[in-house]
Amino acid sequence: MHIYNFDDSFYDTVAEINLSSLKKNFNLIKKESRKNTKSKNKEVKICSIVKANAYGHGIYEISKALTGFGTDYLGTSDYIESLSIKKYLNNNSKRKVNIICLGTLPENKKFLTEIVSNDIEVSATDIKTVELLNRVASTLNKKPKVHIQFDTGMNRVGITFPEILQAVKKISELKNIKIKGIFSHFATSEIKNETYAKQQIHLFTEVVRFLENEGIKFELKHFQNTGGIFNYKRDFFNMVRPGISLYGYYPEQNKPKGLPELEPVMNFRSKINQIKTVPGKTSISYGRKYFTKRDEIIASVPVGYGDGFYRGLTNNTEVMIRNKKYPVVGTVCMDWVMVNLKNNSNIKRGERVLIFGKDFPAYHIAKKMNTLPYEILCNISTRVKRIYIK
Repeated sequence: MHIYNFDDSFYDTVAEINLSSLKKNFNLIKKESRKNTKSKNKEVKICSIVKANAYGHGIYEISKALTGFGTDYLGTSDYIESLSIKKYLNNNSKRKVNIICLGTLPENKKFLTEIVSNDIEVSATDIKTVELLNRVASTLNKKPKVHIQFDTGMNRVGITFPEILQAVKKISELKNIKIKGIFSHFATSEIKNETYAKQQIHLFTEVVRFLENEGIKFELKHFQNTGGIFNYKRDFFNMVRPGISLYGYYPEQNKPKGLPELEPVMNFRSKINQIKTVPGKTSISYGRKYFTKRDEIIASVPVGYGDGFYRGLTNNTEVMIRNKKYPVVGTVCMDWVMVNLKNNSNIKRGERVLIFGKDFPAYHIAKKMNTLPYEILCNISTRVKRIYIK
C-alpha cells in the first residue's frame, strides 16, 4: 500500500519510507561513481537496483522516485518485476527510463514477446535462449538490447571463460539482437583489496578488450555493485549498479569505518498497545522463556514475525522508545512482542516504538541474526503498510 497523506493514528505497525533520504544516497553514489574515471567528460551511468520489491521498500514508488532523481537504468532480477514497473512508470512518470532484467531469460515465446514489445533490456546468460529471443524479435521487427552476463567467478549464472569468446561472437551475428553491454558480478566486493575480486576484474577487462579488438563493441561495461563502487574503482567501467547503498546500508554486518555516511531510508516502527505491571517471577509469552526478576512494567507492541520481526530475536534485541533502548522480553509472537520498560512509568500507550531506522540502523539486528541488512529489509512482510514521506 502506498500512502502519502497519512493519518498516523490509523495503523500501528508501518514501514516509513523517506524519499529525501533515498535521494541523498542516490546523489552520494553518483558523486562516488564519478571517481571511476580520470576524464571529467566521461559519463558513468547509474543502474539503480530495485529487485525484491526494492529491497522491501516498495518497487513502484521507489522506481518512480529514482526515475525522477535521474537514474539511467532500473535493474531487476525478474521479468515480472521489469514488466510491472515499465507499465507503472508509463502511467505515472513524466521521464522515461531504461529497464534491464539481470535474471535469466525465460524459454517461453509468449513471455519473450512481452519483453521485446515493452523494450526491456535483457541479460544474455546462454546461447539457446538468446537464439529464441532472436526468432521472436524477427516476428516483431524489433531488435532487443542484450547485456552479456560474463561469469568471472561468482559461479552463479552467466557465461564462463573461455566459452564467453565464442558465445559473444555467435550473439553478435544474430540479425535481430543488439549487444548493448557486458557485465559481471563480484563474489567479494565488500572486502577492499581482495585478491579474488582483483582476479575477476582482470579476467573481465582482458576478455572485453580482446572482444573489442575483434570488432565487437560494448556501449556499457558494468561490474560494480555497492561494494565495488566504494572499494574497486576502475576507469574501465562506465556504469555502476548500486543496490543496498541506495537504501542506506553497506553489505556488512557492521557499519564500516572510513566510508561515506549513508542514510537508512526505512523506519520500521510500531506503537505501544498495552502496558501492564507484571509481578516478579512471572513468565512472559510462549514457552515461558523469560521470567520477570521483580515487578516489571511490560509493554505489548503489535509487531511480530508475521511482519518481519524475527522470532530468533527472542530475548536478544532491543527497540527504541523516546530515543532510548529497551529490551524485548519473551518469545517473539506472530503479531506481538513484549518490551521491558525498565520501570519507566512515564511511557504511555500509543507511543512510537522504533525497531530499526535512521536513528537505529538495522546493523544491530543483522549481527544478532548472523546475516546482512539485505535480509532484514527484504523480510518486512506485505502486511506492513509502506508510508512514503518526501
